[in-house]
Amino acid sequence: MNSKITDMETVYEFWYNDCIYESAAGCISLHQTKKGAEMAMEFHKEKKRKEFEKLYKDEKDIDWTFDSMCEWGVEERTVVE
Repeated sequence: MNSKITDMETVYEFWYNDCIYESAAGCISLHQTKKGAEMAMEFHKEKKRKEFEKLYKDEKDIDWTFDSMCEWGVEERTVVE
């Protein structure tokens, strides 16, 4: 596959929102395939899960789960210029 992006080419954006109540989602990476974007999202999600577990490992009374305030996604985008 050609690694150079041309006009009107479809790419796949992996985006992440660290707090759905106070933030907006931002682009983390762009990929030539949907599978590539999904893999990047899964690696990112696992990294964030490990960070959460380390941060809250000694907490016994937290009333939220790791992904209750975060959001991840993959969207198809078109490069126009």
